[in-house]
Amino acid sequence: MTSGSIYESEYGDRPTYPHPVGQIDADVAIIGGGLTGISAALTLAEAGIKAVVLEAGAIGAGGSGRNGGHLCQGWPNDFDKVSRQLGEAEADIAWQAGIEAVDLVKQRIAQYSIKCDLTFGYLHAALHKRQMRGLDAMQAEWEARGYDHFTRLGDSSALSEHIGSDAYVGALHDTGCGHIQPLKYLHGLARAATLLGARIFEAAPVKKILRGPRKTLLIEGGASVNAPIVMLCGNAYLADVGLPEMRRRLAPVTSSILATRPLSDNMVKQILPTGAAVADENAALNYYRIDGRNRMIFGGRASYTNVDFGDVEPDLRRRMTDVFPLLENAETEQVWSGKIGITVNRIPHFGRTDDDVYFVQGFSGHGVALSGQSGTMMAKAVIGDASQFDVMSKLTHMPFPGGPLRTPALALGMAWFKLRDRLKL
Repeated sequence: MTSGSIYESEYGDRPTYPHPVGQIDADVAIIGGGLTGISAALTLAEAGIKAVVLEAGAIGAGGSGRNGGHLCQGWPNDFDKVSRQLGEAEADIAWQAGIEAVDLVKQRIAQYSIKCDLTFGYLHAALHKRQMRGLDAMQAEWEARGYDHFTRLGDSSALSEHIGSDAYVGALHDTGCGHIQPLKYLHGLARAATLLGARIFEAAPVKKILRGPRKTLLIEGGASVNAPIVMLCGNAYLADVGLPEMRRRLAPVTSSILATRPLSDNMVKQILPTGAAVADENAALNYYRIDGRNRMIFGGRASYTNVDFGDVEPDLRRRMTDVFPLLENAETEQVWSGKIGITVNRIPHFGRTDDDVYFVQGFSGHGVALSGQSGTMMAKAVIGDASQFDVMSKLTHMPFPGGPLRTPALALGMAWFKLRDRLKL
């Protein structure tokens, strides 16, 4: 298993950014060069605000450049988990914030001419009748709020138009969701941000934040950044500079992905003829798509213990061939893993301190669109429009049970949901 993703392997000429030197002044200092941090920097730069991004490794080395590339609408959990904590007007604001996430990706791809294989079409796939009832409820809720991109696929004939598999009893086809090459999208945003005046630094891990009206971020190697406002955008990769209230409410989960070698056009037409991405409805789900080079990008096998189990390829191949027996002889090109951050309620955790440290974390597998939207919401709050950010910051996020033992406790809880899915309860 390689340490990098397939996206890095095919993007050998990706842009690089310098290591910071000396003392740097900024209006806003952003820790984390993924989709959240870079989107925030771009939004600030568009408004003429001086932003500095500090990435501990290379841009996209974390979850933003290692994910499955699925571009999903809405929040990662049933919207009633959000709306029950809010008044009607605030719930409408929260709903709109989630739905705008994919529109923001489309807008920025067009505005900044980003080539990242944007493709629309998505299947929310049910493995049994209980899951299909859940999708029916989702369709009713979303359509009541004006979402008109769903088509119900309730039998094998309707499914076969989009997927060549007997694994599912039904699905929702969603023309409002899709997939992209996430690392190319991220670097397109970064290029746009730098052209507008943002400064991006790589190999710049922040060791410590000295708090006060004007904060100083101490960077490994001796450089520092001074700024009155700090944004913490590292999610599961934030290391030791996150706030205590953040650490208690986030659990890192390891997810693994397999990429096959390019498949023939005929094979692609047999398994995913319309090019839709797919995710099933299991708690520990499989998710997959065909990329711009006809490779199957198949993700799953989430580890809630974060223990390195060694070679994950056999399990991923078994999962893939359970869905598509035709891929039994497909050759593997690359396998990699990465961390996502989840919250107890699977809704992103927004917040800010009295001394202007902003944060958002816990995209729970919906990060390609939502992380960029969330970074933009933080930036807008700094610029002067905090309407969406303030609503999302009102949501209560419980700490994970178990304190330092929250990862084993989470793994135990997920074992029940996995068993429930296997038994089709």
